[in-house]
Amino acid sequence: MVLAVADVAAAATREDELKRVIDRNTGFAHMTRGMNMYTLIALRSCVTDADLPVLRRLLFDRDYVTQLSAAGVLVDMGAGGRAALVSALPEATEYRARSTIQDALREADDPARRPLSAYPLDERERKRIRGCGAATY
Repeated sequence: MVLAVADVAAAATREDELKRVIDRNTGFAHMTRGMNMYTLIALRSCVTDADLPVLRRLLFDRDYVTQLSAAGVLVDMGAGGRAALVSALPEATEYRARSTIQDALREADDPARRPLSAYPLDERERKRIRGCGAATY
């Protein structure tokens, strides 16, 4: 019982940490909050395969920017990320979550898709990204 409570607390803490990374790297355009490549690169720099269950849960977050960011990073995480998206699809009863997951799966299957690590950024742009530290991918 104590271990189960500790696991739930740790997962919630990790989820909160990743949400903070998303929030710190969210852009604003036309008075609207939105995700951009900085958001995805920052979040990707913070996660490993151990975070797949946390990212999967974020697909169902009430914040749309969080949903989009989690989906975009799962796409970049290869087979494990794609499997997380596929397993989440049947649970996505809300239209917005379902369409986000479907779009991410289409992107994952696109042969022209480039990994986030290949996104061209200069040194000044890289310094703007506020992730968890050095990229782990």
